[in-house]
Amino acid sequence: MEEICTIFGKTQKKDANEKNKWKKRSIFFDLPYWFVLNVRYCIDMMHVEKNVCDSLINTLLNIKGKTNDGLNARQDLVDIGICEQFHPITTEGQRTYLPLGCHTLLKK
Repeated sequence: MEEICTIFGKTQKKDANEKNKWKKRSIFFDLPYWFVLNVRYCIDMMHVEKNVCDSLINTLLNIKGKTNDGLNARQDLVDIGICEQFHPITTEGQRTYLPLGCHTLLKK
């Protein structure tokens, strides 16, 4: 990493034939274990866990507007031709009813 040339500011002309286009060298390269990492970026596990937990809880509790088990998901079941008991039901008043899934928790 010694060949990285750091150039600060915008006063210097840009050379079209310049080999190294990087402006700064990350401080992470100074960490002793950085070169042995297979993936040098990290997914923020705290937020991933929160998003998965929120999605799961909202789907289980059937929270309106927050669940991922909506009309589009049910229409996909119709398109694929599986799980007929979960297909949306349209009544005469043009209202669409989504039958509760077996995963939905009830107050009972």
